[in-house]
Amino acid sequence: MKNPIEMEKIRAVSNTGPLISAFQSRMTYLLKRYFSVIYITASELVEFEKHGWIDDIQSLINDGLVIVVEKLLPQEKMFAEQIAKRIAEDPSSGDPKWINHLPEAEAMALMKSRFNLMIEFILLDEKAARNVAKELGLNITGFPGIIGRAGMEGLINEDEIRKMLKICQQQGTHYSNKLIETVAQTYGSKSHENNS
Repeated sequence: MKNPIEMEKIRAVSNTGPLISAFQSRMTYLLKRYFSVIYITASELVEFEKHGWIDDIQSLINDGLVIVVEKLLPQEKMFAEQIAKRIAEDPSSGDPKWINHLPEAEAMALMKSRFNLMIEFILLDEKAARNVAKELGLNITGFPGIIGRAGMEGLINEDEIRKMLKICQQQGTHYSNKLIETVAQTYGSKSHENNS
């Protein structure tokens, strides 16, 4: 049996999407299980406010899990603008206005420039942003990846994975049915073991 205390936790930076999915599905305990710290930029707080999740993110900030990086350095801001433009130009982007991609671009710039933060992963769900992050050589996961890890550990089964991701989908998160099925079937055990 695995001891959760022995599990190595990850240092990450996140865009709003994966955290909102954790709130939607009431799975924030998985964030606490797998991450020692999750950095976000101040611009993301506006997104959480806009989507009605400001109290939830504030709770994680109060817990010390989420840390807000208040100010980016001038060179980080310039780099973030370049990244945002690349995201907007990506063929899979649904929004050609680069300014709307600044929050995730700032998260990428932070990971690329702040070596002192020792960020290991970036949490991104949006396809265009993930494509650019891959081009930049960043280690990426998203909320489906977090759910998948929980499935591999036997914490949640196939049906529960499907249910969690469907809840997010119904609340406006753009998870395709194909993605949901792939994650559920790949990482979910058919059922938890029953000892009778």
